[in-house]
Amino acid sequence: MRLVPLALALAAVSAAGCAPVPPSGAGVARTDRATQCFRVEDIQNFRAASTTDLNIRTYRGQVFKISTGGGCWNLDNALALSVQPVLGASSFICVGDQVHVAVPNGMPGDGRCRGFVDKALTPEEVAALPKNARP
Repeated sequence: MRLVPLALALAAVSAAGCAPVPPSGAGVARTDRATQCFRVEDIQNFRAASTTDLNIRTYRGQVFKISTGGGCWNLDNALALSVQPVLGASSFICVGDQVHVAVPNGMPGDGRCRGFVDKALTPEEVAALPKNARP
């Protein structure tokens, strides 16, 4: 009697393996991890788009938007800053990751505020940025 439920479960699993599969890339949004991530060491330039939004450019020419909660003092006047991941010991940061943004002499305490990598901008989005927000 116990073999019947097991046999039914195995039949269901093997039938699911025969289900039609869409062709590669059809209807599935593919994200290339290399275009959605950057290394901290690759940051080449930055510009604050506002007191809460930061655009960074990497050596590979990618531009990423980092959004903060507004607690980054002096972000729009910063001459230097650093971006570090909140979690992990890696210097690899991807879209959706939380980061610490540190503005030297910009904030009390340890000089860090929290943000997250909102998105990787397309070349068209970068071209549409106001000149003072384009890194």
